[in-house]
Amino acid sequence: MNTAATFKQTDVKRAVKAVTDAGLRIGSVEITREGTIRVITNTQSQLASRPEPEL
Repeated sequence: MNTAATFKQTDVKRAVKAVTDAGLRIGSVEITREGTIRVITNTQSQLASRPEPEL
């Protein structure tokens, strides 16, 4: 049984571009059966590469 996709490739591309344009690194992308697109950032490597703020 074929069902219509709940998302399009352009939806995923748009979400990935928004995250990378914000300067974040993508760890993974999850898409649910309902069509929810989750872009998981790789925050651990970002936090490690940030310099400590001067007080």
